[in-house]
Amino acid sequence: MSDENERSAPLKDWLGGVPTVWILADYTCETLCGPAISIVSNALTDTGLSAGRDFRLIVVGFDPKDTAAQALAMKDAQLSPRNGLAEHSVFLRVTAPDVGALIDAFGVRPIYDREHDQFAHPAAAFVVTADGRISRALSALAVDAPSLRLALVEAGRSHVGGWSDQIHLLCYGFDPASGTYTFAARRLLIATSAISAIVLALLIGLLLRREHATR
Repeated sequence: MSDENERSAPLKDWLGGVPTVWILADYTCETLCGPAISIVSNALTDTGLSAGRDFRLIVVGFDPKDTAAQALAMKDAQLSPRNGLAEHSVFLRVTAPDVGALIDAFGVRPIYDREHDQFAHPAAAFVVTADGRISRALSALAVDAPSLRLALVEAGRSHVGGWSDQIHLLCYGFDPASGTYTFAARRLLIATSAISAIVLALLIGLLLRREHATR
């Protein structure tokens, strides 16, 4: 895999020993790829996590015809310049034989439009563990910083974030249908409500008994 500066290295070297966020894109796309990269990169800078230490951003072009110059142009145009993200982000290119294996690993099925030389594909941000396992898939166009932080903390396996993040993971669970983290303590809330109702009933019963005893 080669980056926007023509530096080549095996996949494991690009992982960098930290959780990574992957976006599959077409570097000549004129529709959603650019906005998807912009939204995800801005969300990453708002997570409060440190680029390089806690995560890296990896964008991969799945069109083998794309050049390093086009990858660099996409990076310069769409990547957030805040919080040193650019220093810990790479825009990679893959040779034709390896593109199929890569998109299969992510479960993506792009459809090529020959007339417009464009690809139709899902706009997703994949969170990958340091050892290369896909942990979560989030919507690249609707992702927010809190969900992205929780996904990275989860992928970091206690090496990313603090104790408060671990507590949040106990209360929030990933909803595959929406691609976001939602409050997962519904059962706890139901149980708490039931206990409150029981305590209230006991309290009312106790008060009624006392009132009856005073008569």
